[in-house]
Formats: sequence, structure tokens, C-alpha cells
Amino acid sequence: MRKKISRADKKINQKNKFIRDMSGSGVFVYENNTDADLNLPKPTSTGTRTIGPRKRFQGDSYYLTWVGSPMNLLRFIEEIVPKDNPLKTLNESETNKMSDNKLILDQPETVTSQGQVEHVVVNESPDQDSSEKKTEILLNESPIEGLEIILG
Repeated sequence: MRKKISRADKKINQKNKFIRDMSGSGVFVYENNTDADLNLPKPTSTGTRTIGPRKRFQGDSYYLTWVGSPMNLLRFIEEIVPKDNPLKTLNESETNKMSDNKLILDQPETVTSQGQVEHVVVNESPDQDSSEKKTEILLNESPIEGLEIILG
């Protein structure tokens, strides 16, 4: 048998749930991914609630749910880590290595009049001689090769 909850207890539970849902941790830099002003449900680190089109702001992890699909309202730029943070899990070389290599999958699709542009990452190892000739790799010579156009 269920215990009956009073109206006052329901309000307290709703308030606690709201506080939990609106809380976040850390400091991140975001960019408004729309061409319009964005009204935020809670103030940013600087206290503003309205962000202009394509403008950047600092906020906590609450806004991470607004990055990517289905909302796609914000674009994640970077995480701001304090220098005196003892909870740092990566050393400096790993952090630099990760920021230097950008995933190909993170690149937007680019289509030109010749077809879709393929992104290629060249891994440069430090032990390579600079005298070696670097060759470019062409992934596809004809972007519409193998396609059949049916005019109806």
C-alpha cells in the first residue's frame, strides 16, 4: 500500500528536484549555435541570461545537454580547468596530444561543386626525416563514380 504524500511534501520534493536538475559542475566555454538570441533558464558564470547569436559564454555542465542532437542550440568550445586543480587525471603531454588531434568525425560535411570533400588525417611521427617526400592520398578520384542518374 502506498503512503499518501501531502501537498506540502510534494512541493518540497518538486523544489529539490528542480535544484538537482539545474545544478552543474565545472566551467566550460560554449557558443550559441543559432542565428538568434538565446534565453537561458539560469544565469551564466557572468550573470547574463541572454546570449547573442554566435556569441560565447562560460557555464557549468548543465548546458552540456544543449550541445549536439536533438537540441543543437550550443556548441562546446573547451573546458576550463583551474591550474591548481588536484583532481586532474591527465598529465600535460596527454592533454596537449588530445587537443592537437581533432577527430575527423567532428568535422562538418563539406560539399563543393566537385562533390563531397573527404577529410584525411596525416599522422606525423617525430622520428620521420624531413627530407622524405610526403605524398597526398586521394580517397576518391571521381565523387560520383558508380552513381546512376535516372531521369523520370
